[in-house]
Amino acid sequence: MRIKVDIRDHVAVLTVSGTLMSGPTVVPFQHYVEEVMADGITNVVVDFSRVRWFGSTMLGVLAVSLEMLRNAGGDLRLAGIANRMESLMMVGKLSSHFRTLESVDAAIESFVSDPPVRRET
Repeated sequence: MRIKVDIRDHVAVLTVSGTLMSGPTVVPFQHYVEEVMADGITNVVVDFSRVRWFGSTMLGVLAVSLEMLRNAGGDLRLAGIANRMESLMMVGKLSSHFRTLESVDAAIESFVSDPPVRRET
């Protein structure tokens, strides 16, 4: 797995490429989310347009990342999800938890048009 980080309009865009299948391949993803959070960025878009497939381990890492970002007042949005990956999310009953958009630009704009709801602590 390769991850490229780009900061756009106070949103971290994590562009992921490769096939994501098992624990060791997806562990670095969590570190990238933690790094952008340490820099004060809590809105993240994950661009999966260069990924053909990911497994259930990646779904777990995404769910943990989503919870961390939401607890910090932000959100995680997904862009470029292939149909069969969307199906895996539906089977895992996670599709209702994630906001998926067609493009990175649409996902970034969604933080303006539909900002994250701040959780009360």
